Amino acid sequence: MKGTFFSKPLEWNIDVQGESWQQGGALTGVLKVTNHGAEAVSLDSSGVALAYAEIKKVQTRAEGSMKHEQTANLGPRTLAKGESTELQFSFPLSSNAPVSDKKASYYLTYGKDFNESHLQLKIEPKALYAKIIGLLDTFYRFKLKEYKASKKGVEYKLIPPTSRDMANIDSLLLTFSMNEDALKMDYDFQVKKLDTSAVTTRLNKATVAIERVVTPKEYSLGRDLLNQDQLLKVVETVLSEVKLKSVF
Repeated sequence: MKGTFFSKPLEWNIDVQGESWQQGGALTGVLKVTNHGAEAVSLDSSGVALAYAEIKKVQTRAEGSMKHEQTANLGPRTLAKGESTELQFSFPLSSNAPVSDKKASYYLTYGKDFNESHLQLKIEPKALYAKIIGLLDTFYRFKLKEYKASKKGVEYKLIPPTSRDMANIDSLLLTFSMNEDALKMDYDFQVKKLDTSAVTTRLNKATVAIERVVTPKEYSLGRDLLNQDQLLKVVETVLSEVKLKSVF
């Protein structure tokens, strides 16, 4: 990914390795600035930064929309007439970094005060999460509708299957996050339950929240290999708490 802009007398060029990045990865690249003016220019408080922002605020250029989390500074130094300089940078992403969605995203901002131009970044969930969502699809027919960043982690909205034993499940929100090396899964089911307390029996909607935390040995066989059997056991124990039994 590359970007260029001119802020007389300076020309700024940024080159970032990759087009998308995963949680827990790193953004690495080079920032180059060239002085095309006749006089020396100070590069104090100049460079590149990793920022998180609401997309709408960035588009409307709302003041203070960019929240800088990491910076790489070119200064303090002065760039002479016709001189160029480069800055190599690397910004690590935490394993629970917010992913890019329709509402907000990470950006690389660069230039004077780290804020003259920007590139929007595509931060994707850990590959582990997609693999588990794949298990839910293959073995239980839960279909992915969308995912987004949430306060608790990466939230996946899933459409339940039409099978008889899960006909009472309206929807599932499954949120993944990492606690050091442990994988945390928060299941929030919207289900229909029989209410027999009234004169007339009726179906009410309710939320069933279930949390599971699994260790690396329980979710991985090493070298990016999923511990499928163990994860399916975990999923089965969760579904057993919400599956329709002898209600109908």
